[in-house]
Amino acid sequence: MTTTAAELPLLPGRLTTWDVVRAFPSAAAAFARRDLAVLLSYRTRVVTSNLESVFGLFLFYYIARLVHGGRFGTPQQYFAFVVVGMVVLTIVQSALAIPTALRQELVAGTFERLVLSPFGATAAVLALMVFPIAYALFRGALVLLFATTLFGLHPHWHTAIAAVPLGVLGALAFAPLALVFTAAILVFKQAPGQGAVLAIIAFVSGLYFPVSLLPWWLGWISEIQPFTPSVDLMRHVLVGLPLQGTASGMLLKMAGFVVIGIPAGTWLVAAAGRLARRRGTITEY
Repeated sequence: MTTTAAELPLLPGRLTTWDVVRAFPSAAAAFARRDLAVLLSYRTRVVTSNLESVFGLFLFYYIARLVHGGRFGTPQQYFAFVVVGMVVLTIVQSALAIPTALRQELVAGTFERLVLSPFGATAAVLALMVFPIAYALFRGALVLLFATTLFGLHPHWHTAIAAVPLGVLGALAFAPLALVFTAAILVFKQAPGQGAVLAIIAFVSGLYFPVSLLPWWLGWISEIQPFTPSVDLMRHVLVGLPLQGTASGMLLKMAGFVVIGIPAGTWLVAAAGRLARRRGTITEY
């Protein structure tokens, strides 16, 4: 018998690991439907959130008019460079939505259901990732569409479809760090520093300027995290910029963060949940 997300709270006892794995697609779909319904219930939210992207495009379009020579022969080349950076930043932000969503569950008093359900709070936290990543891919596609129709960007449409799996891989590569913040929320009820981490990533990953411009004492940071290759690969498939390394090496680095980082982050969330239970603070906010 297939276990659906709606039936999980009604089942006695705890589910085995295999039960959780089988139920995960159904539970993740249920979370996604709920989050979509919440998003659409605020009638102007979809419009206003994407207007921010349009304003960002206007800003960088005119900043690009100041760029001449160097690596970017024309202003439009720098604009294409930054547009892809904006797309990747939108996808990276989707992973950081996980700790924010958990905080909202705690404040709304709905996290108790996840804790008490046989599905378990840890698996529910992972299921919370689905909608933010899907919505970020949608927003990234809109940024590309706006840049094309309003500002004359010329994407490489024959390879652009590869940006979808690359976007998912980039979001999953950032998920381990988001799970660290999630564990901090379970234990300390807040996780300060998310904005600072995002700003640092944007600075050292080449979202707005080439990483070759970084000083030597900062340049090494661009090599030890998965976001620089994510941006590089996205620029290659979307606007045809040359890679700064081999595609296989970049994909291997990103996949390594996913394969090693997500299980480690999941273990940390589970450990934080156990600690919060012992303290009796698991559902406090």
